[in-house]
Amino acid sequence: MGKIKKNGVAGSILTCIFTLLFVYFNAPLPANDWIITIPAFTIIYFLIFNMGEPDVMNEVDRVKLLSGNQALIFPALILFLIYYYLIAHGESPFKGTAALLPFLFAFPILYFRAFPRTDIGRVDYLVLLVFLIPLTLVDSPGDTTFPIKGNGFGSIFKISWILMMVYAFGLIRKIKDIGFYPILNVHFLGVALFSWLSFLSFVMVIAFSLGFINPDPFNEIRQDGFMKSLRELLRIFIGTALFEEVFFRGLLQNMLAQQIEKSGEWKKYWRNGFIILLILSAWAGYALEVNLIWFPVAIAIGLFVPAYFLEKKQFQTIGTYTALAIIAMSFGLVHFHKGSIIFVGLAAVAGWAYGYTYLKTKNVFYAALVHTLVNFSEFLFKLHEIK
Repeated sequence: MGKIKKNGVAGSILTCIFTLLFVYFNAPLPANDWIITIPAFTIIYFLIFNMGEPDVMNEVDRVKLLSGNQALIFPALILFLIYYYLIAHGESPFKGTAALLPFLFAFPILYFRAFPRTDIGRVDYLVLLVFLIPLTLVDSPGDTTFPIKGNGFGSIFKISWILMMVYAFGLIRKIKDIGFYPILNVHFLGVALFSWLSFLSFVMVIAFSLGFINPDPFNEIRQDGFMKSLRELLRIFIGTALFEEVFFRGLLQNMLAQQIEKSGEWKKYWRNGFIILLILSAWAGYALEVNLIWFPVAIAIGLFVPAYFLEKKQFQTIGTYTALAIIAMSFGLVHFHKGSIIFVGLAAVAGWAYGYTYLKTKNVFYAALVHTLVNFSEFLFKLHEIK
């Protein structure tokens, strides 16, 4: 319990810091909005900074808070917060597809409780996708941002997805090393900064070659000022980066690496992943810009070939670099909707940077930090010209 109290203090401090910044950015809000928003904001952010901490998770498991129907208490709490927030703002949370939330939140928990398992398998990916894909299609009623019509950090709706992923797969399914907890570690920070600067160096080379360098990159930053830039960083971190890093790195890359290690056949996974993603990369290039079909193909080769030799040298547990390459290239191809094959290739390289950071830290908060810095660094380039 001593460790939990210590980490609880750290999580409480972070919650207070975010709350104070939230109050600063939303000072003009009327009192009624504060009364509605602050309780939900404080509870949600306290959960973000505490629920994934290993000692907390171990203690929750030790006292059997997850046994039987008690496992549904947490999703019920999250649903209550969402409903409270919407109803207090005059919205009905039971309209249309939003009425499916209780079923979607309960589904992975009920499944894992009914069919407990230890080894990672195809069903784990299937459950994750069956849980997540319908959520992305749910049309939440009204505005669920913190606060509504204000300067907030993310949406209570999307943050609930993160918390439910960590709860269902970390606490119920017991997937190890998701790494959903903040920790101050100078070495981890160095890894994150190295990954970010390495990615920027690569993009600079491509940008100079293809001509999408911003001639006056800091003009917008100077106009916005420090505090507005800080708010944008926090918005990206909570609203985009943390969700994507929990999904792609804490779960997909992590589970795939564990599965490959367990199989003892990393070369088969590497070969099959390379062939499939090379074909998909060529198809994406052909579909978006046939003259640049070589670019995603070169990126795929540039990710998989180093992964092969790193696996051979066994710098990490077998399977980690194969999983890193597969998920990084998949992450890039997911950005097909941006309409630019250059963007797809750069996203794949960014995926390697995020995955490498996660691999070295086993912490999605640091991967999300790199993700945030990469997204924020778009002002250095004229990316709108290649999307």
